[in-house]
Amino acid sequence: MLTITHLQFTWPTASKPVLNIPMLNIARGEHVFLHGPSGSGKSTLLGLIAGTLDCQQGMIEIAGTKASTLSRSQRDKFRADHIGTIFQSFNLLPYLSPIENVTLGCEFSKKRKQSITSQSKTLEQEAKLLLTELGIDEHTQQRSVAELSIGQQQRVAAARAFIGRPEIIIADEPTSALDADSRDGFIKLLFNQAAVYSASILFVSHDKSLAPLFNRQLSLSELNQGAQYAN
Repeated sequence: MLTITHLQFTWPTASKPVLNIPMLNIARGEHVFLHGPSGSGKSTLLGLIAGTLDCQQGMIEIAGTKASTLSRSQRDKFRADHIGTIFQSFNLLPYLSPIENVTLGCEFSKKRKQSITSQSKTLEQEAKLLLTELGIDEHTQQRSVAELSIGQQQRVAAARAFIGRPEIIIADEPTSALDADSRDGFIKLLFNQAAVYSASILFVSHDKSLAPLFNRQLSLSELNQGAQYAN
């Protein structure tokens, strides 16, 4: 599902690369936990995978496409079609309902819309189904997300990432504001939903206590050979 080879990235003001990753593979349906200290390049790596940063050297292949060779506009379309993202701060629109926030996940992707309409469903029906499966009841689905708890907002963000069946889900520190029980419960819900869609998950966090929940655990500091980063 995701293959990275000979990846290097250097910020313009740096003398050495922040990332130097010879090889990284994530299989379809695999749940991978990636950890590393602040400044180790986690956000940079996610930006390269998502295509929001230009790949300077090496290759990133996602779902059979060499994403690192695409133009910026092509990467934007590819990301909308194939990658669902759960942000640390969720990035929900507070004046919209959970259903409206979730359907936004398909507004920039004909492919993800078609994966829903081909099953004779509307975007709203699929959003309601996802929210229900992730523990958001029908009454809460109609409220403004600004009225929801952090845990509820997190589940709305997850539903938005999954709608339209993207092949890979990137989760960037999505549990940092939750207590231990809520973190574990959310991750189990995430896995259950990923299993339905055979989606791969790349879950990035500095909290190593979450690692045993995943198929595989990776240390970015160990993957990152000879790169320069701040501790």
